Amino acid sequence: MNDKQELELKRFKIIEPFLKKKKKLKEIEEEKNISYATLKRWVNAYKKNGIIGLEKKSREDKNSFRNIDEDGLEKIKEICKESKETNITKLYASCKKRFPENFSISYATFYRIVNNIDEFFNKTTVKYMEKIKKENQCYLIFDIPLYVLVDDFFSNKKVVPRLLIMLDSASLEPINFAIDYYFANFYSLLGFIREGILKVSLKNEKFTLPKEILVASKNINNKKVLKEIYNELGIKISEHYTENSEVHKFIEFIKTDIEEFYKKNNYELTLLELTEYLSNYIYAQKKEYAFSINYNAINNIKYLRELDIFLQLASRKIIDSKVRLKNFQYISSIFKGLNGQEILIKFSPINPKIIYLFGKNSYLGLANINL
Repeated sequence: MNDKQELELKRFKIIEPFLKKKKKLKEIEEEKNISYATLKRWVNAYKKNGIIGLEKKSREDKNSFRNIDEDGLEKIKEICKESKETNITKLYASCKKRFPENFSISYATFYRIVNNIDEFFNKTTVKYMEKIKKENQCYLIFDIPLYVLVDDFFSNKKVVPRLLIMLDSASLEPINFAIDYYFANFYSLLGFIREGILKVSLKNEKFTLPKEILVASKNINNKKVLKEIYNELGIKISEHYTENSEVHKFIEFIKTDIEEFYKKNNYELTLLELTEYLSNYIYAQKKEYAFSINYNAINNIKYLRELDIFLQLASRKIIDSKVRLKNFQYISSIFKGLNGQEILIKFSPINPKIIYLFGKNSYLGLANINL
């Protein structure tokens, strides 16, 4: 565990009694000698972004548009909120017409600003989603912090989990879920997306790709990779926080019932117990997705390689016919006779059981975790 993770876990343990409704923030303030305002800020950060919200933050204005004053930004936000227009070029012309004397923002800057305004993005997304009638066209993904501590078999430590869940926007039925912790980052979300696409494809017995995936997480932030995915697979992946009340009720029910399950188990849970509970809970109505993917069994499916773009890259040296990645060792018959050589690896952070192996120009096979 690095310093950043230690700080996140330390802060979580401080506010954990409040999250479990065992103590008030005023009590924790007196016990820990930490200001009420700081504790409240940690609680809000955790509720919004989970344990990664408890890291030490850099200045919020670090990447802001410094050449635009606050009045200019507010004017742009106001127009985007009020207007029904979803074409940025027409919005830009509207702003110039509305403020002819003091609107000196370039189109390039205006374009960047508008694409970072939630009101504009939500409006264009809602307009698109209203047209969706068929399943498998658009998926919703939620990155949900959980207020529990669980024992992890792999790391032999207590971890703070997050729930990743994928819904079909047409039916709002669950397609996939995963328990994630510490690896809550861009590539864990991509790995989860890949797994969801695979489940739908296996269930349909054909390669099935959505047109759009809307992710309620600040971690979906690597625009270069997202553009590559769109160019190769035609899938638009964007950050989006839905206002659908049914979805929010579903999420709140999940969080509440997990806390009750945690309480009934005397605040002692393993990652396996939580996963089994969630599998029965989430797939109660739609059992056709209640299966785990056997990656060794589907290794020869042709379209599997098309989804490699969702995986994270690394290179490792083979030592004693094994490779080490993220503190785990992996074994494969492919490693025999390759000791001392470097090999390219592709992997999903949310699934540490397997990694994919590549030579200079070709796929070699997979390796399994050495337990």
